[in-house]
Amino acid sequence: MFILRSKEQLQKAIERAKANRPRVSFKSFGRYVVTGASRDYSVTCERKNGVKLVACECIAGQYGSPCYHAAAALSLHVGLAAQRA
Repeated sequence: MFILRSKEQLQKAIERAKANRPRVSFKSFGRYVVTGASRDYSVTCERKNGVKLVACECIAGQYGSPCYHAAAALSLHVGLAAQRA
């Protein structure tokens, strides 16, 4: 899990997501499944006490690093959040 502070924090992950073009499946608002290179990964996006948190079950995500699975899920999450506002 990592705290989302800025788009710059995700820049490398965004570039990898653009290159790999993973498929993101919507489960519920804030919960997504992203198809990675070897398997599917669950990604959650939530806000707790004003802090934006993103968690992915991949190895990088387990160490608190932004991964391309999280970047891909965030692109859908941000779009859905804008529609809800």
